[in-house]
Amino acid sequence: MKKIIVTSLAVLALSTTVYADRNPNTGCGLGSVIIDNQNTVAKQVIAVTTNGTSGNQTFGITSGTLGCDKPTLLVSNEKVEKFVAQNMDSLATDIAAGQGETLDTLASMLNIKDKSSFETKLKTNFTAIYASENVSSAEVIDSIIKIAG
Repeated sequence: MKKIIVTSLAVLALSTTVYADRNPNTGCGLGSVIIDNQNTVAKQVIAVTTNGTSGNQTFGITSGTLGCDKPTLLVSNEKVEKFVAQNMDSLATDIAAGQGETLDTLASMLNIKDKSSFETKLKTNFTAIYASENVSSAEVIDSIIKIAG
């Protein structure tokens, strides 16, 4: 237990004081922050292994630390996931039309300030959001976030 607390504190300390220049080979995370000068294969392998095994990239992405960029729209809300899953057809209809109650509700759930722009972007990119008949609700959410971002 002590080890977990010490590690967590170290990660938080590093995350608030360091913004590393990321190596595109290793991505972001604790390994990319603590392994300086990643000019050898061995250092890059250590960095990427640390990133992968310590489970800190998710923290870095959601917090915008450890050399990770925080997405402009971050959806980790179970209510949004459930809403989209339960309203796939209505949402598709509203996005295609560029307006509607289901789309308004989603915009509110995502805290969208400019609903008109949001609706227009989604309407314009309807085929990217609903790329196939078998698209999952998670894929729809990912596409919406990417387009609205």
